[in-house]
Amino acid sequence: MSLEESLSAVEQLIEKVSAALLAADPQSLEKNSTALRDAAAQFARILEQTAARGLPLPVQLQKRVDAIHGMLANHREGLARLSANADRQVASLLPQAGSPATYGDGRGAQPGKPGVARIYKSAG
Repeated sequence: MSLEESLSAVEQLIEKVSAALLAADPQSLEKNSTALRDAAAQFARILEQTAARGLPLPVQLQKRVDAIHGMLANHREGLARLSANADRQVASLLPQAGSPATYGDGRGAQPGKPGVARIYKSAG
């Protein structure tokens, strides 16, 4: 596979991942994300081989790689926002596990400091 073909495969898969994110289709997102990871790894190997032969990356391919970089940064930011939103929604529906008792658990929130119910501890 050539450098051009490999880069085209990465671009096509990024478009599929974008469409899956917009459609909120988790099965398609998972399938295309895995394929994108594999295609990106293959592109990186081909790019390393090209660099090892001393061939520079053509300017037009470099521009496409830069565009991919920007798209992936947008995907990462979007996924981080979706994850934070999902965490907030879950927290509003389910109570936190291990929430402290009304008067504290007696162990203290910080190591070395006494807990809230200190008067109930023995003096010795």
